[in-house]
Amino acid sequence: MDYATFIRRGAPRWDEADRLLAAPGGVSALGFDGLTRLSALHRSVVTDYAFARAHFAGTEAERRLARLALAGHSVLAQRRAPILEQIAGFYRHEYRQLFLATAPALRVSLVVFVGAGALGGVLTWLEPDFAVLLIGVDQVEQVKAGEIWTDAIGVAAPPSVLSSYIFTNNIGVAFTAWAGGALLGLGTLVILITNGLMVGSLVVLCARYGMLDRLFAFISAHGPLELFLICLASAAGLRMGGALVAWDHRPRVEAFAEVARASFRMMLATVPWFVLLGIVEGYISPVMTLGTPLKGVIGIGLLAVFLALATAPSPTKNLEAT
Repeated sequence: MDYATFIRRGAPRWDEADRLLAAPGGVSALGFDGLTRLSALHRSVVTDYAFARAHFAGTEAERRLARLALAGHSVLAQRRAPILEQIAGFYRHEYRQLFLATAPALRVSLVVFVGAGALGGVLTWLEPDFAVLLIGVDQVEQVKAGEIWTDAIGVAAPPSVLSSYIFTNNIGVAFTAWAGGALLGLGTLVILITNGLMVGSLVVLCARYGMLDRLFAFISAHGPLELFLICLASAAGLRMGGALVAWDHRPRVEAFAEVARASFRMMLATVPWFVLLGIVEGYISPVMTLGTPLKGVIGIGLLAVFLALATAPSPTKNLEAT
């Protein structure tokens, strides 16, 4: 192979490697696919460099390839940070981008949930037995009799068992809402609307029969963030459904796979918050000696902390949203 042919064949790969290495925000902004591509190009660059040293020593191509090979090695072979540092870095940088990318769908999710809640409340106010369809006949009869099943939650099981059951159940609901996005978003909408109807119906039913204070005494500490996270999981599902429905000059399967990977990472990173809420719901919510205002402060505080951490700008990196 002569020098001109070597340049003609290799230059496109070398140019691409140069662009990836010089990406705004550093190579950490490339994401999984970008780093995979850079790794493949690096192997090609090293091979071309070995060939250039053997056949075209001292040329501009050899010098360029030496620089590219060194730069690629320094990036791809760098020491990995300890696992805890990697996790902290993910939450500081990538989680924010994933959350912000979900924000448009989150607004839709919140509107649907609130709208369904309002509808459930109106229907229950007009006909209290409508709540039977969503809550169950036994629970409705309890409320009508001046009782509420949440009073028994604190004594039904030890807090540790209760916490485990609660966060496992909530994680299951969240992932089901997310996975429903694969059905063009329809599965997600069904879960979102059903939960909205149930919450609205329950609130109005308790208000109608004078049980609202006891309901709020239980849900105030964990409810705000828990409901928000369910809406966030639903928003992730709606993003997947949107990738299947919308057309953005790419095959739908490719667009869906990209959004599914990003939203799945966000879902996994949200799991610890469900665990925290399970602990709150198991150890704090059932304690009726704690005042409802204090529990409300805890509930609003948890939501505020989550939003602050999820939207705080990165001090050192500016990663591209997937």
